[in-house]
Amino acid sequence: MRYLCATLLIILMAGLLPAPAAGAADKRCFPETGHCISGAFRSYWERNGGLSVFGYPITDALNDYVEETWYGPVQWFERDRLEDHVGEGLGVMAGRLGAGMLELQGRPWERLPRVEAAQDGCRYFPQTGHSLCGKLLRVWQDSGGLKRFGYPLSEPMQESLMAGGAVWAGTVQYFERRRMELHPEYAGTPYEVLFGLLGADTFAFAKALKCSRAESTLSALAGDRGYSCAGSLPRLRVPVATQDFEHGTLVWVSDPAGAQGTIYAIYRRPQTSALVWEEHPDAWSEGTPLPDVGQPPPGRQAPAHGFGLLWASNAELRAALGWATAAELGGAGDTQRFYINSGSGNLRIIASPAAAHTYLLYGGAISPDRTDSAEIMQGAP
Repeated sequence: MRYLCATLLIILMAGLLPAPAAGAADKRCFPETGHCISGAFRSYWERNGGLSVFGYPITDALNDYVEETWYGPVQWFERDRLEDHVGEGLGVMAGRLGAGMLELQGRPWERLPRVEAAQDGCRYFPQTGHSLCGKLLRVWQDSGGLKRFGYPLSEPMQESLMAGGAVWAGTVQYFERRRMELHPEYAGTPYEVLFGLLGADTFAFAKALKCSRAESTLSALAGDRGYSCAGSLPRLRVPVATQDFEHGTLVWVSDPAGAQGTIYAIYRRPQTSALVWEEHPDAWSEGTPLPDVGQPPPGRQAPAHGFGLLWASNAELRAALGWATAAELGGAGDTQRFYINSGSGNLRIIASPAAAHTYLLYGGAISPDRTDSAEIMQGAP
């Protein structure tokens, strides 16, 4: 995130500088996005797969910093960022958006689980400790291989991703420059393996860095509490569930960067009555048995699913929360994360329309009375 945040801030906050333009006759324009390609970018785009590989351009060509070490002409596309290194004798190159997106998500590829070898029929890459198999391997080989995608940075894994206004859940694999998505619903068609919209997703993050109070109620809440919109991650619409307990609340958020999601426990600390929160991975899956904790008192209930597994398995947390006082509520919600200017603390805001509450979770070394503290507000913006 360090180099990417700085790069994106330079793009959108320091101003966009147009790259040297080619002649008008060389331009190919797309009314779908209102942008044109020309010169070396157009040649590379058309020669290497065009629309199906790169998508539409979402900016014009511009001069920009890349990873804080190189400055030159770049152009953003739905699925890629192209960089013109012709002056260095390297030609046009694709950006390392796969590695950058993993960094943005807080899970750099170096920390992801690796494998020791590949299964039969697969290819193993000792450079990163990952394998490539089946349809994904064939697409990698047929679509440019190492030059186009780079090395694999993960094994195939399940993710929940935003697709328009809906959430798509399926198998993905990350590469240095790309993310492949496996769509069995399109089996037998050219769309069974799609290239993720990493260009659009990464550039959307850059746009989110320019958020203002006028653009987002969550941004207004963050700004009122001293958090800069220039240090925010994108606002995401994701599935959210909540359940109230005698002394607190459990909140589940489906993480677009992970299949299981995250559970936040919010409760009052007995010694000080301060409202605090904890973060736990959701370890429940269909069929997982829940520990027996006995019969609840009248008017109370034991939670189920992921809430139930965490609550029943964690005696300390169970004592802090008490029994559930209402049923679990689920639906679409919003989540966004903000950073203070110094970068030493952050604020996560989770809005749940179903529960009609907004949860503000503070973390990091902000001050002794704000670390791991929480607010619960009536209403969901």
